[in-house]
Amino acid sequence: MYKDDNHKPEMAIAIQPFEGFCGFRPVSEVQAFVAHVSELRKVLGADNVMDQSLQEAAKLQKQGANDASQEAKVKDTLKMVFGKLMRASPDVYEPAVSALAERYSHDTNEVSEEVRELVVRLNKQYPKDIGVLCTFFLNVVHLERGEAMFLGANEPHAYISGHILECMAASDNVVRAGLTPKARDVDVLIDMLTYESASASAQRLDAPIWDGDASGATLLYNPPIPEFSVLVSSLDIGASCKHRALHGPSIVLITEGQGSFTVDGKAIPVSKGRVFFVPAEQELDVSAESRLVVARAFVEVESNK
Repeated sequence: MYKDDNHKPEMAIAIQPFEGFCGFRPVSEVQAFVAHVSELRKVLGADNVMDQSLQEAAKLQKQGANDASQEAKVKDTLKMVFGKLMRASPDVYEPAVSALAERYSHDTNEVSEEVRELVVRLNKQYPKDIGVLCTFFLNVVHLERGEAMFLGANEPHAYISGHILECMAASDNVVRAGLTPKARDVDVLIDMLTYESASASAQRLDAPIWDGDASGATLLYNPPIPEFSVLVSSLDIGASCKHRALHGPSIVLITEGQGSFTVDGKAIPVSKGRVFFVPAEQELDVSAESRLVVARAFVEVESNK
């Protein structure tokens, strides 16, 4: 079913306010939810053994889990609990999700307002779906325009709302398990995940001003992988910038406005929605006739990554 051997890291850059799941929460957060949310406990079949395992894993993670055996114990515990959630019978989780969403539609101090509201909203979009309960396991990341997050290969994620630019490695594989009307493969998902866990802030990716454009109008989104990076140039009306020649091919997408590219002395009109291929070693002059936003995905053969 999954014939592509390539891994699939992804990067999301918000072009409007965005909300998504990205990676596992710290184990201490998962442990607290399992301890206090009765509907979640029922779906998991939680008992004193599970509670103790989560408490020990949370303690190890907080202390640093420096050696490989401790790190493996933390991950194995998270895999065990998440596996019980995702493999739960619909006869068990569907009434639990409905009851939880109904309870959270009224005021409760059991969880934060963000968690309460998200559970209710997801249940409206995907009624009784097991993915609603992933709210208690996965980080909720909010991005404003221009902010970005990086998703390593084999990390759980879901795009909930908003619009993004998405760039990813060349892989056709998509493994789904919740919040979707499409085919699901729970067993593959559970076995493939890394079970790394960290705070939501760890998923964010900073974007410094790119030194290949002297105007300062271009940001560089440079994830910790060699397959791709993204430049985003934002120009006000009448402004311009110049991209140095890149040592590799690139794909350019106009996400806002209109203007022109000048290549080898020839002006090419550009406007929102147009896509261009730029070969390696080609300088690119960009001019704006209105506010113009240009996104450029690229890879350089001689990368310093």
